[in-house]
Amino acid sequence: MKKIFIGALLAASLGLYSCGGCASKPESVTTVDTRPVYPEGSPVAKHGRLQVKGTQLCDEAGEPVQLAGMSTMGWQWCGDCYSKESIETLAKEWNINVLRLAMYVEEEGYNTDPEGFREKMCEYIDICGELGIYCIVDWHILTPGNPLDPKYSGADEFFRFIANKYAEKSHLLYEICNEPNNCQEKADTTKPWVCTRESNVTWDMIAEYANRIIPVIHTEYDVVGAQHPIVIVGTPQWDQLVDACLKDGMCQGNGKDICDDYPARDARLKYDNVMYTFHFYANEHNSGFEKDGKPDFYNMYSYMYDVLGKLPVFCSEFGPTNADGNGPVAFDWTDTWLLMFKGNNEGKQIVSFCNWSFSDNFRSSSVLQPGACEKQEWNNVTPAGEYIKKVFAVVNNNAVDTTVLKAKNIYTK
Repeated sequence: MKKIFIGALLAASLGLYSCGGCASKPESVTTVDTRPVYPEGSPVAKHGRLQVKGTQLCDEAGEPVQLAGMSTMGWQWCGDCYSKESIETLAKEWNINVLRLAMYVEEEGYNTDPEGFREKMCEYIDICGELGIYCIVDWHILTPGNPLDPKYSGADEFFRFIANKYAEKSHLLYEICNEPNNCQEKADTTKPWVCTRESNVTWDMIAEYANRIIPVIHTEYDVVGAQHPIVIVGTPQWDQLVDACLKDGMCQGNGKDICDDYPARDARLKYDNVMYTFHFYANEHNSGFEKDGKPDFYNMYSYMYDVLGKLPVFCSEFGPTNADGNGPVAFDWTDTWLLMFKGNNEGKQIVSFCNWSFSDNFRSSSVLQPGACEKQEWNNVTPAGEYIKKVFAVVNNNAVDTTVLKAKNIYTK
């Protein structure tokens, strides 16, 4: 359909400008914008097709933009949480402007029913488009943690299908590998973050995968001459070692402090509109811990304060809890991260973010109370849900609320 359309335009143009005996060209030619129309006043209608300029995510006009929204949990476990009604509530009452569609590949996900999960992804993409909010198509790998593993061989076909189907749309972003990690084998399915056999997943492995997948996506957009979409690429150690492409030896399990000196290199991906992923869970990822006589070993605030401004970064997942999505909620520490993302960092970079997760399971990072989805109670929130709703109102709707993003929590270095 797209190729026929382009051919028709070309033929029309040749007809206008090569009329044999015509003495002159028409005075004017009307250009028709065939891109989809999003609801007036919606985030996509306002910002259009996003792009990266330098290290900053920007809108179609080149102005800096910050997306702030939610991530789904696995659809195979919380499918009743995701419908047009719930997503519309998120857009209109929670004030989100982006929804991350976390599609697990293993863990009872895509690989059990590729066609069914692909259809569900398209359903959610279409709902986001109807509402005029952005969505992130997330190829959600977890176990095994290497994106090159044969279990993820379906990535090419999946991204080719989605990119071809939605090449003319402006509201899609692509996250091509969630949380690369060194867990090649995990014996306890109830604790999927615990490794039983380790093999480091380095930036070079991730880059090899990205250099395979990004051209698959770009090729489909080139068919219609569209600007390439935003592609968000995972980084080592569950999306924590963001600048591994700039530091030789920055890898999971190397025993070094995250802020140590590493030999410099430039192994950045050579594509336009690429961003590098960062994830945090505030109760564990903060100012560090005592080790080897150093009180702030693995100080992630200090580390990311310096990284921002060096690379285009997107925080596609975070929570106020422990990294397993459970445990104590740490709202002040979360404040510190989100305030850093507002530009309080070395590079004055504004960082977009998605909260984990819009679900009603038992974990404290879930924003809905247990049983809320079955009852379609989309505002029956947990403490985490109450907090993040206020954050969205402040960030996306300019609300005044002194109970979140408190100035006292700004990180200084």
